[in-house]
Amino acid sequence: MNGAMIRCALAAAAVMLLAPPALAQYGGEAAKPPAAAGGLPPFLAAMKRHDVKVIVYIRSADGQTRQAPAGIAVAMSIIAGGSKVKDYHGTTGDDGTTMLTGIPSNPEVQGMISYRTWADFQGVRFPHEFSGVPQDGTVVEMVVHDVTTDTASLSAEHHIEMFPDEESLVVRHDIRLYNDGPLAVNCAALPGGGLELPMPAGAKHPELHDEHNPTLEVRGTSVWYKGAMLPQGVGRPAHVQVVYTLPYGPESYEWNQPMPVRTRGVMAVVPQHKQPRAREAIPLTLVTRGAFGSVRPVEQPDDRRFQVLDSEGSTLEPGEPIRFAITNLPGRGKLNLWLLVGGILGVIGVVIFGFRRPADAEGAVMSRSHLVAERDRLVRALARMRRAVEKGKMSKARFEREREAITARLVSLYKALDRLDGK
Repeated sequence: MNGAMIRCALAAAAVMLLAPPALAQYGGEAAKPPAAAGGLPPFLAAMKRHDVKVIVYIRSADGQTRQAPAGIAVAMSIIAGGSKVKDYHGTTGDDGTTMLTGIPSNPEVQGMISYRTWADFQGVRFPHEFSGVPQDGTVVEMVVHDVTTDTASLSAEHHIEMFPDEESLVVRHDIRLYNDGPLAVNCAALPGGGLELPMPAGAKHPELHDEHNPTLEVRGTSVWYKGAMLPQGVGRPAHVQVVYTLPYGPESYEWNQPMPVRTRGVMAVVPQHKQPRAREAIPLTLVTRGAFGSVRPVEQPDDRRFQVLDSEGSTLEPGEPIRFAITNLPGRGKLNLWLLVGGILGVIGVVIFGFRRPADAEGAVMSRSHLVAERDRLVRALARMRRAVEKGKMSKARFEREREAITARLVSLYKALDRLDGK
């Protein structure tokens, strides 16, 4: 089946699933279309609708389950071609059950359709993967969990990649949040509306890879996680991916990043080889602090060389900062000199030309808007590329090559924005 035929089939499936019961009833075995009408298309004629009973149970911290109370919202989503087509809603009664009516099935296109059920309890949505095909009399048993705002069961793993530029370090920071406890943790109910994940001291311009993720938000130099962490063995880790810069100062930088949850592991990576568009290699060095893991060299087959700091199983308690040092950073002496020269030339330019072209300010605003637009476009491109790799649509080798080029361009954009902002 070619792409056009697949798209037609998916469109037909969507029409079939959204068809009103008055039309869909012709698919039943007992009801046949009038001969004069010529019948319906096969995919519509084969469709059936079913009533599915959903039973909801609540699991407490000790592992015991109990009947759910009345008023819990339940739904089943119909997924066709990876996109949601329709939701069928219900609400539990006093016996903790509800009936979802009119759930469709169709053997003609069943391979393209999947079903997902979910329930909302104490401000948290609990998903349930429905396997198989609904039939008349199908019963779905869902388990939701008691909810807390205590973050003691949460922990985080950090993967930190740093790439030197002539004026700053570009940092790609991946944080994976885990819930190791038996209760769901509703971070959205915490003070401030989420779990604050501060970036290290001096971080600038934090940008999310997935800027459309409703559970993540950047405020200042912190990322706030506003979702819920499902219990151990039920939900997947939350994935936070953020890019920011660290301006150069002295020849070494002391990384200091306290986290609100336990740190279960850290890996930091710096390159030793020349970066794309760089004039020369800047071989940075990592130094452990407080006996936190060790540093080892890593060499890739393509002659790329790195230093890797691995915490090697060391953990940190909430509030205890991640600490290590980055040394052999480029000095700022020449940079400061050029900034001084540039400042003098700028003053001269204002004196000579400042009163001749009053539209310059408008041009600067327009230039800044163009830079911001390009920056946002590149960040979105990185997010799309990462999703393509996860889906197997892009090779990791190609992703790494293109990511380095995009990162280098982002550095240039950040520097240009800094100059326009007078920083």
